Amino acid sequence: MAPESKRARAVSPGHRFKRREIDLVEGGKLVLHTDGSISQVDDQSVTVATWAGDDPEWPRHAIRFGLLSQPSTTVPPDARVRAPKTVV
Repeated sequence: MAPESKRARAVSPGHRFKRREIDLVEGGKLVLHTDGSISQVDDQSVTVATWAGDDPEWPRHAIRFGLLSQPSTTVPPDARVRAPKTVV
């Protein structure tokens, strides 16, 4: 099994991100911001495009940072907790 740093991590809603940058082959950078948005900046540090976490294009760029989008889930009720019994 690969170490955790090598595996793609699933992203949950409300998660805070570490700001990171990736240099692009064609010039410029992709920047992952702490709110989860991703920006593409050119060589003069001018923002060319930005994708928020709910943007359909976000997962395509997030994969470069090792992130996978994941739909939000709900916690199922605990089967071990029962309603109190009434005394007759």
